[in-house]
Amino acid sequence: MEHLADLVDLYEYRVEDLVAGRTPKGGRKALLALRAFLIQSRLPGALAKRFRQADARFRALRQGQNPPPPPEALPLDLPIAIPEAQEEPGQDASPLRALALKVWRLLTVREVKARAKEFLAGRREELRLIHAFLQNYLDYREKETFKRDFNLSRFHPTHPIPSLSDSLVDLEDPKVAEALVLEFLETALRIPQDLPLPPEETRTYIRRFLNRILEWEEAFGLPPKRDLLSLKKALEEAKHLGASAQEIARLEERLRKEAQEERRRALLLEEERRRFHVALEKVLALLQLLPTPQGETPWPKVPEPGQGEESLLTLPLKPGRITLGPLTLTLSQVEGNWHLGMAGEDRILEDTLVIPWEDLEVLAVREGGLLHLRLEARSGLRLYELLSEGRVLTLLLDPAQDYAHLRLLRALSARLKGEFTPQAFGPELSEKYRQAPPEALQDFARKVLELATRRLGAADPAPLLQEVGQALGREREALALASALREYLGRRPPTRETLGGEVHLLSLGAEPLALKVGATVLYVRPRNAPAEDPLGDALYVGQAGEMPRRLKDLLVYRLPEGTVVLAREGRRLAYLVLDKP
Repeated sequence: MEHLADLVDLYEYRVEDLVAGRTPKGGRKALLALRAFLIQSRLPGALAKRFRQADARFRALRQGQNPPPPPEALPLDLPIAIPEAQEEPGQDASPLRALALKVWRLLTVREVKARAKEFLAGRREELRLIHAFLQNYLDYREKETFKRDFNLSRFHPTHPIPSLSDSLVDLEDPKVAEALVLEFLETALRIPQDLPLPPEETRTYIRRFLNRILEWEEAFGLPPKRDLLSLKKALEEAKHLGASAQEIARLEERLRKEAQEERRRALLLEEERRRFHVALEKVLALLQLLPTPQGETPWPKVPEPGQGEESLLTLPLKPGRITLGPLTLTLSQVEGNWHLGMAGEDRILEDTLVIPWEDLEVLAVREGGLLHLRLEARSGLRLYELLSEGRVLTLLLDPAQDYAHLRLLRALSARLKGEFTPQAFGPELSEKYRQAPPEALQDFARKVLELATRRLGAADPAPLLQEVGQALGREREALALASALREYLGRRPPTRETLGGEVHLLSLGAEPLALKVGATVLYVRPRNAPAEDPLGDALYVGQAGEMPRRLKDLLVYRLPEGTVVLAREGRRLAYLVLDKP
């Protein structure tokens, strides 16, 4: 894949040379040979789109220079058997996509605050590198060579990485850190508009840009390189001319000190580059927050006008009463300004508005004549984190293939500790799991998940899971578990979209709640609990005619239609329905 990307880069540069009136390196023959090779290659969508764009410029240039030759004269000008790329979602200018983008920005602020807080620790390499990227990118964007310099071969950094004590940057301020991270994400979001670059290539382009900065020795604020060659020549000339022993000794001592300082500088440079390369990976990890296909965050769900769910609505902008979950809102227009009212208080509604309500918040977003409303958990609420954990537990508690996923996670934990033997995690374990009560098995799976993730730390679970999966003969299940763990560990805090979009939020009261899942109705019934119960009233979940199960803070309830994950915090209940694994 990287090899093909380099060849497409080379083709773009050779076509650019032709457009500018220059002879491409290797001549036209090399250009045509490269073109023929790329035509016959199976290029993936993003590279295929770039190749088509460059080839269109090449064919337009050739048709303008020469009359159309007979077909037999151009054996290399074959039809390009590359499928047309679909329109990128980020290019859709519809009001619904504009609403989704505004919602994405509101939700991203939560994650940015958490990431920026982490970046404030230590020497703040991540924030300093982001600052250098923004300065250099905004400066280079104004240059003539910017538009076609996809591999940044003509880019020369001009702004160094700021020092830790730079008073003009003020990186100790959390607000400054949040603003830097937000500006970095907004700049990355605009790159496909600044350049004719597929959105999928955003991460690769930014990696190249950051690497070019780190290759620049002046980026780190170190002293200039010592001119040892001049000193060596001066010493040789002094010996040749018969200088005194004292003068030669003075030059030798100076050369020794300068060489020592240069070695020290080289070591400092190597150490700085090492630390900032670690920071580079953390900065690139921020790009996961971008909406797909640039990043890994699903686009916020915005239903069509007049449609929606109990806590997710899109409607025309007109005065009236609106029911959003347990809330009743009022929309009114006074002197040309729209107001959104809740609990007797009106707030001016401009582009976006966030109204806190208990442990939830109402997000209101305007675009033209449309209004999008959604009820979300506040950033400090643990319900979404519990639901995220419940998604992994759903996989672990699946009895298919003799509880393969739970056995794999136990094997991973043992492998991380260095005590893995495949025989200890064979199918015979499944009999113990089948005999255990559901509550005990869920508690056991939660402990295994906690232990494995603690031992795993920030490492990628896929390589080790692939290893234990091969040892247990469960490679397919190992890949599914690795994907689930990566999603679980990489989404802090999770959002409605990363949880699947179908999150239901309810308030607990004295009366039972009925949750309809397909053809099944689940009842959530409160019961008075002992005073030592920290959660207050106990909750029990079950179907009519069956023994109910206790809901403490998290419960995974399997049904023929799928799995219900229920999470509780105080008087708030959240649940989502997952299809069968």
